[in-house]
Amino acid sequence: MPSPGRTFPSLAAALLLGALFLATGCRPSSPAPTRGPPLRVGLDLWAGYYPLVIADARGFLAAENVAVDLRFPQDTHRMIAEFAARQHDLICVSAGDVILTTRVDPNLRLILQSDESTGGDAILARAPLTPAQLKGKRIGTALGGFGEFFVRQFLDHLGVAPGDVILVNADATTVTGLLASGEIDLGHTWEPYAAQARAAGYQELFSSRETPGLIFDGVIAHTSLIEKRPRELQGLVRAWFRAVEWWKTHEAEGNALVEQRLKLAPGSVSLKGIRLLDQADNRRSFGPDVNGGPLGSALRRQVDFFINRGALGRRVTPAELLDPRFIP
Repeated sequence: MPSPGRTFPSLAAALLLGALFLATGCRPSSPAPTRGPPLRVGLDLWAGYYPLVIADARGFLAAENVAVDLRFPQDTHRMIAEFAARQHDLICVSAGDVILTTRVDPNLRLILQSDESTGGDAILARAPLTPAQLKGKRIGTALGGFGEFFVRQFLDHLGVAPGDVILVNADATTVTGLLASGEIDLGHTWEPYAAQARAAGYQELFSSRETPGLIFDGVIAHTSLIEKRPRELQGLVRAWFRAVEWWKTHEAEGNALVEQRLKLAPGSVSLKGIRLLDQADNRRSFGPDVNGGPLGSALRRQVDFFINRGALGRRVTPAELLDPRFIP
């Protein structure tokens, strides 16, 4: 029996309301698309990935009805292992790490090219060294990964044979400490760790300024996620490019915003040595000539290195790795 305060309308009143509804041509509104659980995204501390932090902070993702759970493991190998174990939906990594991740998880695709390193990766030493003085020196880098590829570019640049040096496995985050302890003589790292090493007095011997177009980064997703949540990935990519454009015109404000969000020291975020890649850049990269264009060429060079190194058992092609569907 209805309560005294909430009585049912009479049949005549219900019919009248129905007639008015039809007469005015009203139709029930379509339900808004539902938002899935937050996309779990793993990121290194690298400014090329920070457009996603800005997109979240500025509401660009919310405007696309996309939620993210941003995670910063500060250990690239661990992050890749967690991605393979489906603990992250997407991760932001270097091109070399994209290629190598196919060893443990071939069902992935690069959906966005985030940036090009134009000095942000560097090899620093405890003291200046000539090519002849490099013989027998210990170089810290991530063995079997992108870091080793970068060190090889350094050695080739100087005409030094790989067998003349000793490679020491070291994550980029630990290089400054290993230089300080004397466990390595030089090592590969990236910003902001490279800036910390320079501030501590270590000398830069080589950087990605000498490797134009070769060292770049991007966002990879599981193919299962691409199949299940394509609308959210499209929204994430649109929000990313919107953040890139905003940051380019509000650089100081964007730097401070990221520092605040990630609780980083003031002045530690900078785009120095990094070229953010926008929508137009990605349209060119993911264009019809993926295999023959600059992006495909850079990927093939790294694939060849890892094949020759024995770190990769199958020659993956750019067309296998790249998914252009999400570039607006």
